[in-house]
Amino acid sequence: LVGHRAASGAPVALLWRRGGYESVHPTSGRRTRVDAANADEFEPQGVMFYRPLPERPLTLGRLFRFSLRGTGGDVRNLVLAGLVTVAIGALVPIATGQVLGVFVPNAEKDLIAQVSLAVMVAGIVSAAFMLLQNLTVLRMEGRMESTLQPAVWDRLLRLPTRFFAERSTGELASAAMGVSAIRRVLSGIGPVALQAGSVGAMNLVLLLFYSVPLALAALGMLTVIAAVFLTLGLWELRWQRRLVELGNKLNNQAFQTLRGLPKLRVAGAESFAYAAWAGEFARSRELQQRAGRIKNVTTVLNAVYLPLCTLVMFVLLAGPARGSLTAGEFLTFSTAVTMLLSSVTQLTGALISAASVLPMFEQIKPVLDEAPEVGSGSTQPGELQGAIEARGVSFRYTDDGPLVLDDVSLSIRPGEFVAVVGPSGCGKSTLLRLLIGFDEPVSGSVLYDGQDLAALDQSAVRRQCGVVLQNAQPLTGSILDCICGAESYTQEEAWEAAAMAGLAEDIKRMPMGLHTMLSGGGAVSGGQRQRLMIAQALIRRPRVLFFDEATSALDNETQRTVIDSTRALQATRVVIAHRLSTVMDADRVIVMSEGRVVQQGPPAQLLADTGGRLHELVRRQMR
Repeated sequence: LVGHRAASGAPVALLWRRGGYESVHPTSGRRTRVDAANADEFEPQGVMFYRPLPERPLTLGRLFRFSLRGTGGDVRNLVLAGLVTVAIGALVPIATGQVLGVFVPNAEKDLIAQVSLAVMVAGIVSAAFMLLQNLTVLRMEGRMESTLQPAVWDRLLRLPTRFFAERSTGELASAAMGVSAIRRVLSGIGPVALQAGSVGAMNLVLLLFYSVPLALAALGMLTVIAAVFLTLGLWELRWQRRLVELGNKLNNQAFQTLRGLPKLRVAGAESFAYAAWAGEFARSRELQQRAGRIKNVTTVLNAVYLPLCTLVMFVLLAGPARGSLTAGEFLTFSTAVTMLLSSVTQLTGALISAASVLPMFEQIKPVLDEAPEVGSGSTQPGELQGAIEARGVSFRYTDDGPLVLDDVSLSIRPGEFVAVVGPSGCGKSTLLRLLIGFDEPVSGSVLYDGQDLAALDQSAVRRQCGVVLQNAQPLTGSILDCICGAESYTQEEAWEAAAMAGLAEDIKRMPMGLHTMLSGGGAVSGGQRQRLMIAQALIRRPRVLFFDEATSALDNETQRTVIDSTRALQATRVVIAHRLSTVMDADRVIVMSEGRVVQQGPPAQLLADTGGRLHELVRRQMR
């Protein structure tokens, strides 16, 4: 954490140490314990720093190693607990053979008592180390979660906009939350695999020590059992992978249905939506039943394989291996076989659990493979003056698709008001998306103040721009939260932005004013929603404004208020519009057709050209 002194505002590092935080002076390095006595010396809020994911594609192993950074002490505790457990585990079969095979037949009561006491002490020690192991795993899970989840969300929020356009809501939700499920599985596999592998290896040594032929027979049984369980696990995994994909589809379908419920009601298509959902849900239930049948078979085999293997060992001892072991040695051997079988079963289960992570990792892998929109080598744009230029820009949505923009060039001066018009599908909105960096051109470049947008920190550029996209929706929260966003603006600044958007009087008439709660754009009309998004764009007093049909639902008087307010900002304005009143207020009009700029100039001059494209568009609108 980085906090600040309440008196001076000086920054101070707050480092966690066992039982609380210590403040570290930035120059002297002096450490002071933070407690109730001196907590008032620090401001109540601080900043937490998280490590981002490396800016390169990550495999599952690299992701796991990234999450383990800073857990070296916990890993050592796990290894220590595992070694102690292995050592104690090796005593169990030896003690069993000695007591039942030697001490009991010879009635050596003192030795029986001593061995029993030793086994009890060993059990207590083993329980203590198991507690240490569980606490260590719990602490590691917390550290891994606090490392992985913020890093994945950071990567997700820094990805290019086209990444989100290519994926459904269900896929994105699975990618965002899947890392927690992967962490839970992998954090539980490690200790189990370590302990089971160590105990199994120790008992295998005991088997080889007492009888190599019987040990080889036991290994044969283990191979068959492991192969059976592994086959069943991979078979179940096949259905689990399909379940994950179908679950994402169901989640996305449910989200889209709920979001579009008013449209479904208008069209009377509720039954159709329900039928579409029910069909996919029935498929998911079928897949769950198939996976459940395999799990049931696995459970039954897990209950019967140990008695069957013990029976096989008795048959071997009574037949081909008769006389090779004493009673005590056979009891030791039999106990070691049982523990080895249990270890192999645990290892197989851990392997299957690790394999079950693959479908979840496949959901998150696109996030890990995609490069962030802003890399570490991006250049800061500085304070924008408002000059924008497009040089020979061409764009297509797919590699083999048609050009949506074809060699578009334009130059916009600082403070200029430019209206972009044209028939539907001519590429106006696509041009705006390229100007704000939401998409990358296949050729050409976009420049801000002479700087190539592709080389700039695009987030820093957009922070100096006010953008209102077509059909934009406010965030859930209060009107104040929606206007201010994540920035710390005052209520006075929010009221001023609302007045610039022609919304202040409407808010004053609401019982809760700026604190009126919104939910998915509810509680406000379509025109109020547009003005709310305009206020959100204007509160930061940007140097550049982009409006995509942002005033289509406003009356002429309110639109005039918005135009006058944006003119007072002296910002560069790029507006996509169809309404003649918006076009006439512009300094310059750019007319587009079929992805090209076909006409540009002052609106009066273009309207005077009776054979021009703008005149034709206006004539169609006036019909």
